Amino acid sequence: MVLDLKDAFFCLRLSSQSQPIFAFEWKDPETGFSGQLTWTRLPQGFKNSPTLFDEALHRDLADFRVGHPDLVLLQYVDDLLLAARTEQDCVKGTGALLETLGELGYRASAKKAQIGQRQVTYLGYLLEGGQRWLTESRKKAVALIPAPTNAKGLREFLGSAGFCRLRIPGFAEMAAPLYPLTKSNTSYHWGKEQQLAFDKIKRALLTAPALSLPDVTKPFTLYVDEHNGIAKGVLTQKLGPWKRPVAYFSKKLDSVAAGWPPCLRIIAAVAVLVKDSDKLTFGQPLTVVAPHAVETVIRQPPDRWLSNARVTHYQAMLLNSERIQFGTATSLNPATLLPETESPSLVMHHCHQILAEVHGTRGDLTDQPLPDAEATWYTDGSSFLRNGERKAGAAVVDGKAVIWASALEPGTSAQRAELIALTQALRKAKDKKINIYTDSRYAFATAHVHGEIYRRRGLLTSAGKNIKNREEIQDLLHSLFLPRKLSIIHCPGHQRGNDPVAEGNRMADETARAAALGPQALSLQVPEAVRTPGQLSLEYSDSDLDIIQQIGAKYDEQMKVWKHQGKTVLPQKRAKELTHKLKALLRREGQTYYIPKLPSLIQQVTDACVPCAKVNTKHLKMPEGTRMGGERLGTNWEVDFTEIKPGKYGNKYLLVFIDTFSGWTEAFPTKRETTQVVVKKILEEIFPRFGLPKVIGSDNGPAFVSQMCQSQQYSERHCKMAPCTFRGLAKK
Repeated sequence: MVLDLKDAFFCLRLSSQSQPIFAFEWKDPETGFSGQLTWTRLPQGFKNSPTLFDEALHRDLADFRVGHPDLVLLQYVDDLLLAARTEQDCVKGTGALLETLGELGYRASAKKAQIGQRQVTYLGYLLEGGQRWLTESRKKAVALIPAPTNAKGLREFLGSAGFCRLRIPGFAEMAAPLYPLTKSNTSYHWGKEQQLAFDKIKRALLTAPALSLPDVTKPFTLYVDEHNGIAKGVLTQKLGPWKRPVAYFSKKLDSVAAGWPPCLRIIAAVAVLVKDSDKLTFGQPLTVVAPHAVETVIRQPPDRWLSNARVTHYQAMLLNSERIQFGTATSLNPATLLPETESPSLVMHHCHQILAEVHGTRGDLTDQPLPDAEATWYTDGSSFLRNGERKAGAAVVDGKAVIWASALEPGTSAQRAELIALTQALRKAKDKKINIYTDSRYAFATAHVHGEIYRRRGLLTSAGKNIKNREEIQDLLHSLFLPRKLSIIHCPGHQRGNDPVAEGNRMADETARAAALGPQALSLQVPEAVRTPGQLSLEYSDSDLDIIQQIGAKYDEQMKVWKHQGKTVLPQKRAKELTHKLKALLRREGQTYYIPKLPSLIQQVTDACVPCAKVNTKHLKMPEGTRMGGERLGTNWEVDFTEIKPGKYGNKYLLVFIDTFSGWTEAFPTKRETTQVVVKKILEEIFPRFGLPKVIGSDNGPAFVSQMCQSQQYSERHCKMAPCTFRGLAKK
């Protein structure tokens, strides 16, 4: 039996407190009288009316369900379906249901009622004998839809066709060429590819197969496959020796998962389709079958592709042995998505071995020094503010000579400069066996780890936007193949040791900073020939000899000079002559000579230098700040956003408040990371429960320092301060 309630929304009275919200102005077209009216019943056109009515009717029918346990009553807003084992029980139950509805104030449409029938139409589907299929009227309605001429029409078509997507194998893959045209900022161009996809979807709707109704008393089997970032699957149940399809699933993976290797994309596909199938399985036992060792990879995930949040999410969802089991890996027929035990497309492979081999864009790239390297180079990039302008430079050196150095355009970030330096080193090392050292984790990770991920993802971020430094990353990935044999090694920056790596890294850093102040590139510049101590007349005064004795220098009889740490000790008189040289030149001299008390010597000269005092302003280092911990509960709060991956029900962020006095935490899942969300939660959650706080601290992110936060609507004040003990408390 199927019932459609008549004037359903008007059956519910509207509270007198809510009536002013729906007031409107009305004018009589005949008399010209105008006045204000309001709704006294649940209004049509209000977006929440269907939800409110659905919840109210569900509560009203709760007693009927308890009193008639032998009947099955389904409700979708105002459409009711009643099923019974026999026709007599169905008619009797229908009478009881109509009486209950009448007593509650609801009315049913007699014209649309379907009572005591074996075949009924419900929500656009024909139901009979445990199966469901599309009605002819719905098929004709979709078939008559013309090719859309704008984005709005295309969205309407996809909405109508998407209602039936459970009956169409591979719907997401068919509709993939159409979705880009639905974006508001994209020009609408209907081409041959779009027309082909449009016709293919219409044909699939007209030939949609009959699906069986889910039986929650039986276990389910979900067959999953993935192709080009689109998850496809079919949910089945056994009927004797046969597997009957219950629903077809297809969904496009997010931009992050779409950039993974196939053995990892299948995990994301399984997680997405298991989540969708829960709407039909209602938590019943489910067997997942896929052409990969999904369970093995989930239990031992690779270390470079999946974040900890995703690993935890997948393990919590899929490693539930009481409900989810993994069947024997098999291939799937792309037409029916049903298993084929003997298929030529089934390629036997070891997922962990495949993932271990998919590590970067160049297979022989290593992070250990090559013993047979022809050269060892050091790269660095520098970016700093000078007189209000951001200067930037990059350099490649070999520890003794400058291979390449150049000033970069103003405003260049340090990360971009590091990428440029490494790329130039790779280009200069064409057809060579080379060791390249860099102190940039960003450049090192791009070459070793992220390069393959960026390439597979199409150089997009997790939000689907272009990554930063896109062109520089592309140049770096292409240049990785130029050397004959390559090792890119990470080294700590700003080392003080005397080993070749530390000295080479310092030279690269100094050269990059010096190049940032220069107007043009320097290429293959060899420093001035180092003058040997024998060519110099070094005279040591008594004060010099005292210092030499203190530092423990040794006298070189052959060279007739004092040496310390492998360098010639330079007399103080000669050292003072260098103090007004460029900083980079002075340090270069320091690679050959040991200058005692160099920092204090430079400080003495610069303090007494009048031009230096007039031109070079001192940059005062701000003291480390502190933040009040609060004297009682609710006076001092720390607030921050953290991203949740993957999100659920549209919530992608977590807004966290921490009371610094007690450590009490308030967390709210949100869909956006905006000022409006922050203000709303503070006004609705923090103020009413904890009172007006004295201090609300943040990291001055965009969600906390926008114009709304600084306006009179919300009087939180921000100030720039040095790092304090509570920084990052809410983030952790």
